[in-house]
Amino acid sequence: MKHSDWKALSEEERKTLGWHRHPHIRTATIYAIVFAIAFIVVILGISKNSTVHLNRKPTAREAFETAKVFVKDKLKQPTTANFPENSYKPVIDTATNSYQLQSVIKFITTSGKTIKSNWIIKMHYIKGDWSEKTSWQVESITMDPEDK
Repeated sequence: MKHSDWKALSEEERKTLGWHRHPHIRTATIYAIVFAIAFIVVILGISKNSTVHLNRKPTAREAFETAKVFVKDKLKQPTTANFPENSYKPVIDTATNSYQLQSVIKFITTSGKTIKSNWIIKMHYIKGDWSEKTSWQVESITMDPEDK
């Protein structure tokens, strides 16, 4: 029922109609439901994001994921890089937040040749979200053979 129709009713007719036919109550109910759903979505989003990466030191697997980004940055064609899934050797010193990782990478050079290269990275975890590059300080990256 529209608000203009509601106004046209007499007092007796208004009393006989149910509450759900009242235009203001129906509108308020719809807004309340939409607000409740939006509130739940926001709360779930906040609680999900706050526990992902913060307030702990990175694991070897997380350090490997970050190291792959730094190694790719050293390549001339980083999109051709292919890393093994779980083939890496970590050396972690949690007292100094030092991470040394060793693995292999296959990539295609600018001349079209596929090369398999061993790499070692030494880096320090500074603080913050481990998945961000700014949370790390790279000491050295060694690739043998290098991308030329």
